[in-house]
Amino acid sequence: MKRLLLLPLLLALAGFISLLPVHANTEFELYMHDFYKKQEMASKLLKEVETDLKKGASERVCARQRKAANYGVEATESLIKAFKVSGNAYQTDDIKAGLNKWRELRDNC
Repeated sequence: MKRLLLLPLLLALAGFISLLPVHANTEFELYMHDFYKKQEMASKLLKEVETDLKKGASERVCARQRKAANYGVEATESLIKAFKVSGNAYQTDDIKAGLNKWRELRDNC
């Protein structure tokens, strides 16, 4: 008997929870999340490339370096957008210099 009462209660609770509004992130937070995620991926790939080069293995180094640099470019572009959204666009000049370094790394392999 208790199980019969528990099941409708659980279904009602599940229905109520599904109707609750989802907490949306701000545009700034979305750009920053994208920046951190892509920056981490770029760093990981570059560490792998560095390790392989130290071991003397040069297989696919350029391809992975370009992929890492693409992540770096995308991450930096997200950071620039985040600063513009937050009103701190004056800091973007230094960040753009970093963006150019990522592009050099990508294009000069």
